[in-house]
Amino acid sequence: MADSPLITFKAGRCDAAGKRITPEQTPGYLYLYSEDDLIHLCWRPRSQPVDQPELDLITIPGDATFTPLVKEAGAEDVRSPTNGRIFVLRFSSSGEKQYFWMQAKTQHREGDLSWFSQRDQRLGQIVDALLSGEEVDVEHEVQEMRQNRDGGGGEGGGSGGGDEDLMDLDRTESTGGAGADATGGDPREEGEASREGGADGGRAASSQQPQDTSSLVQNFLNSLGTSSQQNQQQQQQRADKPFTTLPDLLTPATMISYINTCTPAQLDTLCTLLPPEILLLNQESSDSLAPSAATPAAAQAAIEAQTAEQKRETVKRVLHSPQLQQSLGSLTVALRDGGLPMIGEALGLKVENGGLIRGGSMPLGGGEAVEAFVEGVRRTVQEEEGGKK
Repeated sequence: MADSPLITFKAGRCDAAGKRITPEQTPGYLYLYSEDDLIHLCWRPRSQPVDQPELDLITIPGDATFTPLVKEAGAEDVRSPTNGRIFVLRFSSSGEKQYFWMQAKTQHREGDLSWFSQRDQRLGQIVDALLSGEEVDVEHEVQEMRQNRDGGGGEGGGSGGGDEDLMDLDRTESTGGAGADATGGDPREEGEASREGGADGGRAASSQQPQDTSSLVQNFLNSLGTSSQQNQQQQQQRADKPFTTLPDLLTPATMISYINTCTPAQLDTLCTLLPPEILLLNQESSDSLAPSAATPAAAQAAIEAQTAEQKRETVKRVLHSPQLQQSLGSLTVALRDGGLPMIGEALGLKVENGGLIRGGSMPLGGGEAVEAFVEGVRRTVQEEEGGKK
């Protein structure tokens, strides 16, 4: 993992059973770090070193959000429906949620445990911005919060609470605690009442969304934190087979040479796989019509309105985009870290031995997994083309 987390603060995990949310009592740290252009959101007990998180969620920029669980949206005073300040980590691709509760003292002058101070809200906004891929000067933001000792505006502000009780940048520690300010030994000094936050349960709308390819891949990425250490230990016993990455295999030059030979029907098929917004923006740039809503019907109309050459140029621009290369890189990471069985099944690929080590139950990893994925794609296409003849 990275040597220095971007930000670290005191928080605990919560168990969610249906609509009931119950906080775990273990004092902990929630922290983020960046590695290979991906943000890791981690949690660990305070007794554990920073490089041994109990939870390590790999997030794709823009897929995850970090927001307070609020009783009344848009209210001037932000409060949780529970008796503790709870933040919700949501993954848009899968609908999965993780809940964390603030373990620092409340800044409310009367000790209201459900009240989010401006400090609490700003901290959540920083985490949310990092997860979205924004550039954030974390050190500057944290310094501003420390200088603003009171809780901010609203009816509860003004009680202080001490930012040293909340966080430390953790830029020098590689093991042990998060720093002198944040590792206070007696958890009772950090707000015993706050530790009970959420004990009565909160009401959060359950989200049961159908699983699609993106959600299955994301679910695997989210599970890396609890399974990657076991997988890595077993896979290290096998020599890693060198193999290319998907970004190196599917370079823009390689793919564009194929696009130049595509038939109109093939171009139509490729365009249907693009986000509707891209097609609509391309159409709006070529005429003076008012912007259209990004609906499937509008996207289909945009495809039909474009010439074959316009479609070809649209696909070429996508192939040159950094977003595509980043997605290919993320898929490579998922494959190398043991996700081939789940990804292959989600995509309907004919992967040899289901993506597992021959004669075993462990998933392939490293270069072997990437090679097996590529061969699975090749085999699936060949069988489909053979079935059409």
